[in-house]
Amino acid sequence: MAKVVAHSVNPFLFSTGSWVYSQLESLREWQPIVVCKRRENQAEYPLDPVFSLTELSLLAQLRERLGRRVSRGVFPFMRRAIETMEARILHSHFASQGWTDLPLAAACAVPHVTSFYGADIWKNSRSPVWLARYAELFVRGKLFLVEGEAMRAKVISMGCPPEKVRVQHLGVKLEGTVCADRVPASDGLVRVLASGRAVEKKGHEFAVRVIARARREMPNLRLSLMIIASSKPELDRLAALHELVRAENVGDIVDFPPPRPYAAYRKSLYDYHVFFAPSQHAKNGDAEGGAPVSISDMSATGMPIVASRHCDIPEVAPAGVSGELFDEQDLEGATRALLAVAGAPQSWRRFGRAGRAHIGSEYCLSTQAQRLEAIYDAQAGG
Repeated sequence: MAKVVAHSVNPFLFSTGSWVYSQLESLREWQPIVVCKRRENQAEYPLDPVFSLTELSLLAQLRERLGRRVSRGVFPFMRRAIETMEARILHSHFASQGWTDLPLAAACAVPHVTSFYGADIWKNSRSPVWLARYAELFVRGKLFLVEGEAMRAKVISMGCPPEKVRVQHLGVKLEGTVCADRVPASDGLVRVLASGRAVEKKGHEFAVRVIARARREMPNLRLSLMIIASSKPELDRLAALHELVRAENVGDIVDFPPPRPYAAYRKSLYDYHVFFAPSQHAKNGDAEGGAPVSISDMSATGMPIVASRHCDIPEVAPAGVSGELFDEQDLEGATRALLAVAGAPQSWRRFGRAGRAHIGSEYCLSTQAQRLEAIYDAQAGG
């Protein structure tokens, strides 16, 4: 019989959650199942089986909510799913979900693993309520997975015993991903890409200010902002970003390619010469975690990287290996770094190939899946 691991993430799965899905889909020795309150984007993330509250009848949902009250935090359908499928591990994605799942793990008597990803530590660490909840989670949870050493240090600083924290990199798929040397375009333009959700931590406004300064020395620079915005705050931020482009007089060199499905997005990466990732700590405390998976995606295709020394980015894109780094929110330093890479096409091949090799060594999806399964084996065996 296959070894079964129950994953808890809500909803399953948000539109930008490909990096969560890839962890589940790449497992080979362990069969993943999912328990959640709501299922979304099923065509894009067609995992099976998924046990979702909202896929039950309205009467059954009412019974489940009453049952959760009686059992002090456990949806009966989730407990039945875990027990019926004989899951041997409960893996919660995001620390906030991990705290919510404490009663479920206890009711099913299975080891409880929780993955931290970013806002769940950097933003919530400012909340006395969440700090108290995390203190409980650190005592009752068995193991905590983080993306890198900066993230590990942050979790430990919040009171988690060091022996309970393990670095587990988020992998990207290298099989079928071509590493292409970037070469100068026939039109002489150097195309820079920045991408991500329309949130402050991505530093998109900063990117516009940098490109406005860099063009003074390099008029052939172009910047594409491939931004995802769905909520009202995100749409408002995107509108403000368009206004900033006008205010900085860079409308002729900045464009906004529309979001596209993940496969089409990856294919489009070969149209760009340099990836720019000026991530920063947001005013509300939010941060990457971690590092944007987009950096790993770009390096996997052989694209040079220019990024901030934010959280675990220096681990994913080492300075002088994948490209160049600059201090967070250092406008002049970021401009110099971008010019140093974008203005030296003779370095693109070296940065691209070294970056791809680094991703292959430390962030390959199949390798990380094997390491995750080894973690499951150790926890279940214990």
